[in-house]
Amino acid sequence: MPAIAQKAKALGGKGVVLSYVDKPENFYWREKVPNTKRYLHRLLPNSSTIEDALEECIEAYTALRKDQAIPHGTDGTTQKHALGSQGRATRNSNTGRYKNRPIEACVTEFLEAEQRKVDADLLKPRSLLNKSQALLKQLLPYLAEKGVTHTRQIDINTFEDYPTWRDAAKSTRKLELTYFGNFLNEFCKRRGLLDIEVSPREALPTIAIKDSEVVANPPLIEQGNWQKVVVALSNNRDRAAKLRNHRGLYFAQLFYRWCIVCRNAGLRPDIELNKLRWCDVRRENVGRWSKSEEKKKDKWIAVLHVRDSKTGKQRIIPTNGVDSQLMQWKEEQRQYIEKYCTGIEITEETLIFGNPHNEMKQYAYNGFNRTWRKVIDGINPRLKPYVFSDRNYTPYSLRSTYICNLILDNKDIYTVAKLAGHTIAVCEKYYARIDMSKKAKEITDFNYGSSSVRNIETESY
Repeated sequence: MPAIAQKAKALGGKGVVLSYVDKPENFYWREKVPNTKRYLHRLLPNSSTIEDALEECIEAYTALRKDQAIPHGTDGTTQKHALGSQGRATRNSNTGRYKNRPIEACVTEFLEAEQRKVDADLLKPRSLLNKSQALLKQLLPYLAEKGVTHTRQIDINTFEDYPTWRDAAKSTRKLELTYFGNFLNEFCKRRGLLDIEVSPREALPTIAIKDSEVVANPPLIEQGNWQKVVVALSNNRDRAAKLRNHRGLYFAQLFYRWCIVCRNAGLRPDIELNKLRWCDVRRENVGRWSKSEEKKKDKWIAVLHVRDSKTGKQRIIPTNGVDSQLMQWKEEQRQYIEKYCTGIEITEETLIFGNPHNEMKQYAYNGFNRTWRKVIDGINPRLKPYVFSDRNYTPYSLRSTYICNLILDNKDIYTVAKLAGHTIAVCEKYYARIDMSKKAKEITDFNYGSSSVRNIETESY
């Protein structure tokens, strides 16, 4: 076994992420098989740093539970049986239900059941990942600090400190509490693992979100912001070209095209854009006939077909500014694969923004988030804040920018909702609260005659 180059504990000590000195760029998830001297390893294909590995290891941890029953001892019993035998303190002789079990074992079994729902196409993989992160990274550490290790220790006051314990956006904390409630109701309560007087609905605190706090990710519509982002993306690509890391350069090139396509098409970055295949895009020539030149002037656009979305709504999106980006990206991708990944074949079914070092599968979305943060934090002077939000700009701000630009271009709300894959109510609730100063001239202008054209100037009071 080669020497270890880097190692860090992960998932509350359930295992470690590590790399070896012979191939330090490859990271693995490793966990010990209970009551044995054996370890299970799984490659983390989307990780190139220890930080990436700490984010991606949840997927490896979940996949191991899906792929195999982990041996527990020499008698051939499995981890599932072992978990079932740990801490089952009392048993109801009438129903056969176990009354008290370790919470960690319950979470593991609950996530295994959720994985079976994913396999049966009853639950989205992303939903399972979100639940896993909430339960493994937040619920278990919180309960450990409270000294709560078994289900019977949960009482009506157990979660009252969670809203102040957790440092995250209110919407994030609210969603995590929803996942906690799902686990307590669907697993613990149904199996009689909670005291009869404990109601998950009453035990979990309520986080109220005011209308003024209900905002989408802030759009990049303040003057000059988008231009600064494009320059920063270009600089990030140029820096990567100077390093002796062809994988880093490939991702920097990909990320540049990815951001521009996202801003001009309005796709959800993680669950729509990252799943977009070449066969989901069609080029259309919507050019016009020029009388003066007596010929047709070409104008090629990309028409995107979104088949799998968050809301389940399929939609068709005609776009401006996407066709040229995809054409250039396809050529860059072809050149890279011919040089470094000769075994990879690009077909119509291939993901547009796939990882050629992992059979063109999706990159981990956390990598996009980290690169975005690095690019945005490097912009100087800083981006102007959005007038209605104190939140940081995120990759989802690209989608918000697309939707707000449609509204500012006077597209009707039905068209906006259709293109965004939303209901009209959701569009009005989250996106229509734009800075009306953008429409100052339209709102305040009067018909003074053709010679009375006014220029708008703004200043502080």
